[in-house]
Amino acid sequence: MEIRIRRLTRGDEAIVQRLTADVDRFELPGMPPRNLLLPRIDVAARFLSVETNHLLVAFAGDEPVGFLLAYELLRRHGDEPKMHLYEIGVREDYRRRGIGRSLIERFAELCRQRGARRAFVITDESNPAAIALYASTGGVRRRNDDVIFHYSF
Repeated sequence: MEIRIRRLTRGDEAIVQRLTADVDRFELPGMPPRNLLLPRIDVAARFLSVETNHLLVAFAGDEPVGFLLAYELLRRHGDEPKMHLYEIGVREDYRRRGIGRSLIERFAELCRQRGARRAFVITDESNPAAIALYASTGGVRRRNDDVIFHYSF
């Protein structure tokens, strides 16, 4: 089956809800279920209306089978934005078919279109599948000592 990728826009709120409802099908094996609440249609619409939010979705027919979420960061020193690849997922029954790679290739096109020459993604050593995907698609690990702090408010 042919896979097509497109960026979601206003009017695609039901797809955002569907991706949220199916989130556990996109997780890696061994990850605990997230039990996320479905976003209200108005919340999904607000998310999709923000020009610097980028949600790319891979479809097999009408079925969403993969996604990539990125945020365009406007920077204080210069007019060139930087992209943060925040999350990528492929439904378990569609893995190992090049969908993740295709999503990242489409993301690279989007970055060029938006004038972002640089992007970054954060993962951890406990996710070897993500590390392999990012390395195989041109991602470069610059330092081995990066540390992430989390806050809860």
